[in-house]
Amino acid sequence: MSIQNDTFILSNRGWLLSGVLGALFLFFTMTGLHLFQFVFGGLLLAVLMIFRNPERNTNEAEEDAVISSVDGIVLSIEESVVDEQKMSKITIMNSLWDVSMLRAPFDSEVEGFKIRRGASLPLYNPLSDTLNEKAVISFRSKKGDEIYIEHLSEQNCFPIGIELEKSQKFKEGARYGFLGKGRSIIYLPSTARVSVNAGASVRAGESVIGYLNAA
Repeated sequence: MSIQNDTFILSNRGWLLSGVLGALFLFFTMTGLHLFQFVFGGLLLAVLMIFRNPERNTNEAEEDAVISSVDGIVLSIEESVVDEQKMSKITIMNSLWDVSMLRAPFDSEVEGFKIRRGASLPLYNPLSDTLNEKAVISFRSKKGDEIYIEHLSEQNCFPIGIELEKSQKFKEGARYGFLGKGRSIIYLPSTARVSVNAGASVRAGESVIGYLNAA
């Protein structure tokens, strides 16, 4: 099943795990082993929370709007240089209890991507940037504007899930992956206007974080 069509209230990534935990919860409920019932009931609720998959739509009608690809808190907004180009760097941290589905920032085509499998160190560890699981994706708009998104996984038991192909087309807000917990960096071109501030809470598929060709 394509993740773009993964529209159930619970992501298909969580079906097997929640089914196993649900069966164990029912088993220990029927056998009267209340300690195990409590443990597996709590685990089931946690998995349902992590893999919840709500529908999201932005009310933004402007063609050049850039929508957040991830739920979380904006940690910082900085100027950066990528491939000798000045870009605005928006860093967003999402927790294990945020919605984990990743969504396309606008109507776009995948210019390229790469995924590195690795460790799951805490992000304060200086080795996390070079050892942790990382996905880097380039999206190109219909007008030719290109943005880069980097997802870096932090300590958790769920790997980054990215389901896309080069030249694949996405509608704004379409699902393209899963990040249980980690840091996402969105690089906008220097001609873009950033419309969020550090400390802001953003929602994937809903929150506008900037506008292309607005500088």
